Amino acid sequence: MIAPALTSSPSGSDVAQLDRNWSIWLSDAFCFTPWYSAALVKALLNNGASVRFISSEIAGEPAYFKSQGIASCPGPFTFHHANKLPSPARKAARLLAAMANSATLRWQLKHSSVARPDVLHLQQLPALNHGVHDDFRTIACAQHCGVPVVHTVHNLLPHDSGNTLRATYQRLYTTVDRLICHSPDVAEQLIKQFGVNARNISVIPHGPLFEAPPETENEQCLARASLSIQRDRPVVLWQGVMAPYKGLDLLLQAWERCMHDWPDTATKPLLLIAGTGSTTEVTLVNGAAKHLSDSVRTEIRYITTTELPLLFQASDVLVYPYRAITTSGALLTGLSYRKPIIASDLAPFRQFLRHKENALLVPPGDVNALVEVLHTLLLGLSGDPKTQTMYRTLASGSASNRELYTSWDVIAKQTLSVYRELVPNK
Repeated sequence: MIAPALTSSPSGSDVAQLDRNWSIWLSDAFCFTPWYSAALVKALLNNGASVRFISSEIAGEPAYFKSQGIASCPGPFTFHHANKLPSPARKAARLLAAMANSATLRWQLKHSSVARPDVLHLQQLPALNHGVHDDFRTIACAQHCGVPVVHTVHNLLPHDSGNTLRATYQRLYTTVDRLICHSPDVAEQLIKQFGVNARNISVIPHGPLFEAPPETENEQCLARASLSIQRDRPVVLWQGVMAPYKGLDLLLQAWERCMHDWPDTATKPLLLIAGTGSTTEVTLVNGAAKHLSDSVRTEIRYITTTELPLLFQASDVLVYPYRAITTSGALLTGLSYRKPIIASDLAPFRQFLRHKENALLVPPGDVNALVEVLHTLLLGLSGDPKTQTMYRTLASGSASNRELYTSWDVIAKQTLSVYRELVPNK
């Protein structure tokens, strides 16, 4: 197998000189990857590039994006008024607006040669999931105008879609000029499963979506006081967007079994679940929380960027019981907080997690194994001498977790290297 292209970057003043005049159109049309897009756009701007961020609306926290110097530029049609419509009508209105904006973007590419970008960089394309192939017209238009198209593979196939969209995504992956993925194992799957030429793949790491702020003395105590959590209570955190592939149902099954056999009700641990998700997932979590009200606490809502650090700082253990994953910004964010981790033994996780060193890894979908590792760490946190050693080992190993991931500055430089390969005469 030919190895996928690993991007490299010039350094120092050479980078600033090369990148100052780059014009990039980076599209996240439905704002499906807002935090990733924001971090990448900011890093590209910091490296001297000019970036037009094509996104329908800034989800959740427009003030946060403004504070980062990022504004969206979707086109003449916005989704703002669609937010007040019932769900089916809202989705239809957003799709129509996105299609209209895509048509405008194609017109700009065709008729504004002076303002054309050097590269069009596409993030997720959810319209494809609904049988709307308008994005292929945009890709073809850009390429016809001499603008190469880059696509970042956040998921090999849409989560929980099986193989129903394989043909659509194979067409996408073999149509764009370059794919960026976040790990060698994903690159290998693109080659073997989708027939992508290895020379058209660049492996660039994912960065943390919300890197931990500078540490303060007694930050866990302060965070727990803010969240009204007992100072000495063992706390496990699951945080993110709720979806079936993330294994919340498995975690809740394992948690119920752990709590059923817990030896001391006075020091009962707390499972903290925070985030939003589909109605099905929310119903599942709410039902479990009601049944296990003495050991499960839910924060089912949008968690702001100012609140998020408190959840991580208050926790002792972070848990990622995913069934499958291509890459995980949630894990990378967790790494920056340097906490012991419980996670499924998946290839994208093994890039960062070492079993019995900074994490305990379990086979995906194995509730029995999840029960065992939860028991081990929770008992260790509660002072059990037989399991304290394991927790201390993991805590020690986690202290260097920040050294395991790549900074956004380096990611931006590597991304600019991809652009240079596609536009060598720039």
